[in-house]
Amino acid sequence: MYYESYERKKPRRRKRRRGGCLGALLRFFGKLIALALVLAVLAAVGLYFLPVSLFMVEPDYDLALSAELPSSPINVLVLGVDVLNDGSQRSDTMMIASIDRGVFRLTSIQRDTYVEIDGHGRNKINAAYAFGGPELAMRTVNQAFGLNIMHYIVVDFTALVDMVDALGGIELDITEAEREQININVVDSAKVFYRLGYSASELLQSGENTHLDGLQALGYARIRSLDSDFVRTSRQRAVVEAMLQKLRERLWNPVVVGRFIAEGLEGIRTNLNLAELAALGEKALFAGGMEQLRVPVNGTFDDDGSKLTITDAGANRQALYRFIYAE
Repeated sequence: MYYESYERKKPRRRKRRRGGCLGALLRFFGKLIALALVLAVLAAVGLYFLPVSLFMVEPDYDLALSAELPSSPINVLVLGVDVLNDGSQRSDTMMIASIDRGVFRLTSIQRDTYVEIDGHGRNKINAAYAFGGPELAMRTVNQAFGLNIMHYIVVDFTALVDMVDALGGIELDITEAEREQININVVDSAKVFYRLGYSASELLQSGENTHLDGLQALGYARIRSLDSDFVRTSRQRAVVEAMLQKLRERLWNPVVVGRFIAEGLEGIRTNLNLAELAALGEKALFAGGMEQLRVPVNGTFDDDGSKLTITDAGANRQALYRFIYAE
């Protein structure tokens, strides 16, 4: 009997793609990262358009606010604390940052301005921080200049060094005389900063677009003996402007931006919450430029060599209102 022969067909095995699981995992994480980036962008856009009037919630303590002023721009008192000054808690730097969408204005307050400080009589305005911290400093500035400051940022000068270094340094126009003073200040600051693990280097160049690292930028901002305190405060504003410019140039680099933010958050004290800080930071960054002023303005004070006594408080208030509110 004839039987037809046949070969038993083997089941075909499906070929496994090499790296199939790994590829799927990478695609999954890629989608998560893309989603996180989209959410981050949406959050950033939302914070940028957040009205600053929402931040104007008066705290429990009395700040002697001028109630008739507009709620926008928001005014923030920025206090620089000099860790090199033998532990003194007088604020070495006092600035008013006026911020809104498309607006960033910075006003320096001369630290030798002689004013009334509640509970302590007449004294230099930078003593208010030593007497009563940022709350008394805000109240004193509000009383002296008729403002509505409710928020503060206290910046330790080590934070300035770290933030400049996080950006890879900044560029400023430096004269030869300023270069010499910067190096003197760097040597002076090294007594403190070496103990904190910092290294200092001598500035060898001067001229336009001179590159400064963090300690050199601090040395530039602290120049005192070369000219006047009026010029000194202009240097401090120049450092802030250069930092903003460098940050704009580095926005494409998330590592630099992340490190800059981390150093800033670690080195400041403030009564602004994280969302408010982010919203104001974005507005300042994308304002397109920084306008500057210092008070008291010319012709409104007497200078006896050790203190500035305001002779026309109304003129200073009008100058500030015109500058801050474009009135």
